Amino acid sequence: MLNSIKISVKDTIVYGLGNIAVKIVGLILIPLYTDPKFFTTDEFGVLGILEILGLILTALLASGLPQSLTRWFWDKDHRDNQKGIFFMVLISQVLISAAFCVVLVPLSGRLSSVVFSTTRWSEVIRFVILASGIQAVNNIVNTLMRLQSRSVLYTITNLFKLITVLSLTLYFIISSGMGLKGIYLAQVIGNSLTVIVLIGYASRNSKAFFSRIIFREMNAYGFPLLIANVSAALFAAIDRFSLNSMSLLKSVALYTLAFKLTSVLKLVLVDSVRLALGPMMLKKMDSPDNKRFYSKVLLYTSWVMMIAVLGMSLFSYEMIKIITTSRDFWGAVIIIPILSLSIFFVNMKEVTVYGLHIAKKTRIIGIIVIFSTILSLALNILLIPLLDITGAALATLLSQFAYWYACYYYSRKEYFVPYEMSKILIMLITGAVLSFAGLLLNNMSLIPRLLIKTGIFVSFPFILSLFKFYEPIELQVIKGFITKWSNLKNLKANLNTLRGMKDDF
Repeated sequence: MLNSIKISVKDTIVYGLGNIAVKIVGLILIPLYTDPKFFTTDEFGVLGILEILGLILTALLASGLPQSLTRWFWDKDHRDNQKGIFFMVLISQVLISAAFCVVLVPLSGRLSSVVFSTTRWSEVIRFVILASGIQAVNNIVNTLMRLQSRSVLYTITNLFKLITVLSLTLYFIISSGMGLKGIYLAQVIGNSLTVIVLIGYASRNSKAFFSRIIFREMNAYGFPLLIANVSAALFAAIDRFSLNSMSLLKSVALYTLAFKLTSVLKLVLVDSVRLALGPMMLKKMDSPDNKRFYSKVLLYTSWVMMIAVLGMSLFSYEMIKIITTSRDFWGAVIIIPILSLSIFFVNMKEVTVYGLHIAKKTRIIGIIVIFSTILSLALNILLIPLLDITGAALATLLSQFAYWYACYYYSRKEYFVPYEMSKILIMLITGAVLSFAGLLLNNMSLIPRLLIKTGIFVSFPFILSLFKFYEPIELQVIKGFITKWSNLKNLKANLNTLRGMKDDF
């Protein structure tokens, strides 16, 4: 099991480097997006709505195909035909994306009227639709790279897309003055070039194949996940859509900024772990030590996530003041601890839900997501009129908690795993108290404020030790890790040890 964890950590680091680069670019663009010379506060709010519209469209276009590919790729009955399975899924996605774009592009004006009560953004929405369609195809190839543990190739190709999109975005906004249209035109071009670059890789891993029986089985498996994916996208979007309907675009802008900052935690940590561990979790489903592995994955990822939540919550005030060019956005700091804690439950959900995937109970996943989406809508309607952006953030936190708990409860019924929930509860309470304590310090002068916040941040792992949180072997591993990687002279040799790792099952 230890070697499996090491491999997972290695892949997580590689995926994380790419995701960190994505967020660095996102942070680079925030000063541009909040600069009154290029965008008004309301336009920044519109950008937040367009981003979640793209998320919903991509989920709809995916049709559950990436998850179906993941499940069938490692099925023992189809391991000899992995190229055929990939080919069938890829061609299906290309046809679905093309059909959706043909249908939706002419309706962009109506979509603009429904979402914004004006047709002003119809041209931008056309680019959002095209970018989403191409991204859905790219996601299939990305899934194959993850299944083959091609983490370096995955990171390089996505960095290529990232640099292309960033360069074009800066050119279209600063030099061409295209505004929001330039942002999504850059994404269309960047996604298209990435697909072209990956044609050779996709071709080498394809074999012409089609089976009605397998395709029907994959659709039966994937359709509930399509519902779940779309519901999950709506779930992630309801807070900003609700603010757009029930409050001002300025509130949407503040919430969007807070969401962008806290989404660093999801992209860099949750998504990196998911990309690295997703194939591993399914590959180990028949291994003798699998349940202990799943349990430790939840504990260790939750520990890392809470440290990140604490750092984000404590130092968000300073980050916002640095990256924004307008004081109008500083009020976003009040909801960052709440949104950060919601990401903590997102991570727990991503791990515990694998019990339902292993048991092929995707219908339950779809029902859970639909329930969570309805709950989120109800909470937003209830809380936004009372608390504005704080109400939206609380609705997100409560609904993410409900989403995780439902996945946890039903996963254990279908595929029991002895998770260490008492330790996670101690971690959650301690981290939450320390995170909100940072808000009380923001009126202090800079130096004392930073010193106290740093002290709070550093104290977190040691406070956990007072509750006998760590096992003796875990303390030994931590000490060994610190000793090994703190010696910069051996950095090259240590990095070389990460190469060529093979799993032990």
